[in-house]
Amino acid sequence: MKKAYNILLVVLSIIVLSWFLPWLYSIIFPVGTSDPFLAYSPVSHQFILSETGGEKNPVICAVEADGTIGERRFTKEERDSLLPQIYFTQLMAREQLPDTIDGIELTVPALKHGQWVFSSLPRDINKVQPEVYLMMESMPERLDLEDPKEVFRFRGDEVEFIDMETNSRVDGRTRRFTDIFKERGFKLPVRSSSANITSRKPYDEGYLLADAAGDLYHLKMQAGRPYMMKVRMADSIRAKHVFVMENAETRHLGLMTDENDNLYVIEREGYRICPLAVGKFDPTKERLAVVKTLFNWVVKISDSDGVRWTALDAGDYSHLASYAKTYGTSASQKVASFIFPYELSFTSITDCYAYPRISDLSVKAFILNFVLALILFVVMRRRRKPTGNVVVSSVVTLVFGIFAFIPFMVIKD
Repeated sequence: MKKAYNILLVVLSIIVLSWFLPWLYSIIFPVGTSDPFLAYSPVSHQFILSETGGEKNPVICAVEADGTIGERRFTKEERDSLLPQIYFTQLMAREQLPDTIDGIELTVPALKHGQWVFSSLPRDINKVQPEVYLMMESMPERLDLEDPKEVFRFRGDEVEFIDMETNSRVDGRTRRFTDIFKERGFKLPVRSSSANITSRKPYDEGYLLADAAGDLYHLKMQAGRPYMMKVRMADSIRAKHVFVMENAETRHLGLMTDENDNLYVIEREGYRICPLAVGKFDPTKERLAVVKTLFNWVVKISDSDGVRWTALDAGDYSHLASYAKTYGTSASQKVASFIFPYELSFTSITDCYAYPRISDLSVKAFILNFVLALILFVVMRRRRKPTGNVVVSSVVTLVFGIFAFIPFMVIKD
């Protein structure tokens, strides 16, 4: 019984230490990668890069057409003039805001109206999807939007609406929405859905939905009645992930990726689908950030390996410039690869699930594993432990390294 208890204690200790020691190491020696801020200048027609590097005075320079960093360094005042679409407040204060750029009149209301930011994280995608969907009223009786009072769900071939206050079925709405889903040819199950359920927004565009066949639909409720439109796309395009956007500019309905990880923007007027020349984007693995200004878009796509920026024209989405940066391995990460044979974690920054997962397997740690196994072998022989126990403990330490060495040294019995 005591032997079984000791074995269980060692196993649990290895599991706990496999998680705790790498976590503690990351706290003591944090690895942080700070991305520079990039914006595309409508004045010089090139990327302007601002990188603080932990200093009060940021390093500000231009990115050449070939992707290299220019030698000239700019002051903050020069940067403000190169990026009037971002730093127009500073330019207004100094009375240096130009009247026009490339034939576009610069006014503070126009600059503010043309700005918006959109972001997407893998955690937004990799999670348990809801079985019920909140439905807002897009045309409320009063001017302000109201919080939703009903939800809907798919039950068999029905779109069933439920009143949240009474938890009762709303038959009329269920019938009307079920009919329009059938008329539009929507195929269950839902592949992807996106809505911004909040009353703190200028207007409501309801849901963007991708069905099982990869067709794209726009759904919302207006005056209690369904509005559903199938978005026309080329036969070669199949929607995979959708993202609704409700910006004050009102030009864009949302973003979409297809089965080949191409990114598209959906315009409200005519539901036009426009491809964005930003390369491949997988929202389940990569982060997306879009900064829109009066003149251009800057699309930032990043993952654990690196980051890339793409500037697009705000009018026709044509490609303007690109810049990429690869993350290197820090000194603390290199040292960790010689200490830990692997790392055990239960969560990830890319999803919302909790389960044991092993990462960062390292053959380099075998050197330390061998040394620790040899030390353990000598110590246990001096303690006059049975030969079988000594061999098994040494082999386990050779495999699990420091995670097994500590409990074997502490548990003397």
